[in-house]
Amino acid sequence: MKIWILDNDRNRNAHWVKRIIEEAQNRKLNLDYIAIEDIELIIDWSLEEKLFIKNEPAKLPDIVIPRMDSSYQIKSIIDFLENAWVNIINSNKARLLANDKFLSLQKLAINRLPVPKTILLKGMPNISFIEKQLNYPIILKKLDWHAWKGIIKVKDSWELEDILEMLEESLVKLNKVLLLQEYIWEKAWQDLRIFLVWWRVIASMLRKWKDWDFKANFSWGWSVYKHEVNEKEEILAIEATNLIWLDICWVDLLFDKDNWYRICEVNASPGFKWLEEATGINIAWEILNYIENRYFIK
Repeated sequence: MKIWILDNDRNRNAHWVKRIIEEAQNRKLNLDYIAIEDIELIIDWSLEEKLFIKNEPAKLPDIVIPRMDSSYQIKSIIDFLENAWVNIINSNKARLLANDKFLSLQKLAINRLPVPKTILLKGMPNISFIEKQLNYPIILKKLDWHAWKGIIKVKDSWELEDILEMLEESLVKLNKVLLLQEYIWEKAWQDLRIFLVWWRVIASMLRKWKDWDFKANFSWGWSVYKHEVNEKEEILAIEATNLIWLDICWVDLLFDKDNWYRICEVNASPGFKWLEEATGINIAWEILNYIENRYFIK
């Protein structure tokens, strides 16, 4: 069997790529890294070869692990591969849902899973309405925020008005959408990341920051610690993964004042550098072990 990792060329040397390739070599798996910039896709019923890599017709793989955003090019490539009966981890449907932060939270909320209260912001909003629904500070997010990029903590109505005025062209003329979300402040200095493979918890870590900030990123002064999930945390993570239809993901949990949880995010393109370092667990091995067992690779 042949496996592709599909990602942008700039991520070729990313930690997770190196680790997956390293483990694939140890297992003697046939795995290649394919940059989407090298792919050309052609629709023509008379052609036998419809996908080209570096201008050459490509023999399609058996399994693809896509690791990209939700651009039109990516969606088209994955859709083509799925229609050609290539096994995709995670599927287009699951990735698109996970990458849309509002729809994924909506899916969880409809199924009675705890999520932060969230408002979909389209056009110039009525600030008084927002203030009736949410208390300051308020979290402002892009719909496709990733790795804490595109997130702002808004302190008061003056700041909210200023930010919305700056974004007016995007919101109105360009028809962009933003999210406004309640700030879970009681234990905002920490969160919990749980990594799952095929609805099974593989590893988890607690992330704590050194300074009073809310953006959980190791490179910005956070420390990470191995964490053993309790039953409540495990059930929440598995239920969220199941509802978004993901094979491999992480689930981020926030803590409120009563030590209850809110699901912050279900991520369909999870990295695992700090998880491996914090826990000592070989996550790359777990991912490839799942692929081998599910698809009977010999």
